[in-house]
Amino acid sequence: MYFVSFSWLHALVHIVATIIQIGPYHLALHVSSHRKVFKSDYLNDYWLPIVVGPFFGQTFYTYFLHHIKMHHVADNSPEDTSSTLFYQRDNIFHFLHYFGRFYYLVWYELTVYFMKHNQKSRGLMALGCEALSMTLFGTLSYFNFYPMLVCVWVPFNLSRLFMMSGNWTQHAFLNRESPLGGGLSNSITIISTRFNALCFNDGYHASHHLNAHRHWTEHPRTFLANRSIYENAIVLQNTDYEEMFFCLMTHWYERIASKMVDNVGIGAKITSIEGRVAWLKERTKQFTLEEVEAAKGKKGGVEIAGDSDKKE
Repeated sequence: MYFVSFSWLHALVHIVATIIQIGPYHLALHVSSHRKVFKSDYLNDYWLPIVVGPFFGQTFYTYFLHHIKMHHVADNSPEDTSSTLFYQRDNIFHFLHYFGRFYYLVWYELTVYFMKHNQKSRGLMALGCEALSMTLFGTLSYFNFYPMLVCVWVPFNLSRLFMMSGNWTQHAFLNRESPLGGGLSNSITIISTRFNALCFNDGYHASHHLNAHRHWTEHPRTFLANRSIYENAIVLQNTDYEEMFFCLMTHWYERIASKMVDNVGIGAKITSIEGRVAWLKERTKQFTLEEVEAAKGKKGGVEIAGDSDKKE
């Protein structure tokens, strides 16, 4: 499209195809960032994030640095630049602030995070990769704007919106007593959904945060083998993050409550829709700094049956 004549019909088809594929691409990038997928280092380290990435909205290595080296280390704590702790998680204006921070300031906040943690090389890499990406995209846009708009800038905006609305939803229902307690305290689980088949079992987000190195195919088996540890966690079914995000932003808590699984998780304890709605609303309340400080020290882990691949 960039080197041949531009067609709006072609552009429309391209945008539709991008929307269909952008979710599976990001979750392919996700699993390949956590664990090597291809035998070839080129395919893992360059092809997916550098060659293909810009066409699905990714800047060079920002995803890897943000998600692997920052988010999974800070785990939605106050140090996590994408933490949801200090936001009211059913408030659209709070989400817009959250999204705007990432959209405009990820280059700055990620760099500062690494510098504060004595990781100067990663800080410079975060800053340099964002600068290089924007310089390249801007230069190519100057010479041929419309193909870049369709092939890079539209995916760029969609990608950042989907990533942040997804992370917001994944970490929306936080344990009031131990919000820093890890996967079961700060993440949701979605089972029995087509989304998992398309996106590498990404619905098992609590399982993923309990062990970020677990292979994506092992999440369902590990969940079934350890159902008892989910007794106070939120487990949903037949939905996806986009629907749950919409329900949060519209305060449609009854819909979320109806998606809670009846025989596992908190849904097995609270069976009425009214009781579930009250529980959900309590979990989305904004934390104060004092509450988070008081919760420190309550962070703890759980033993997972069959977790032979767990690494620190």
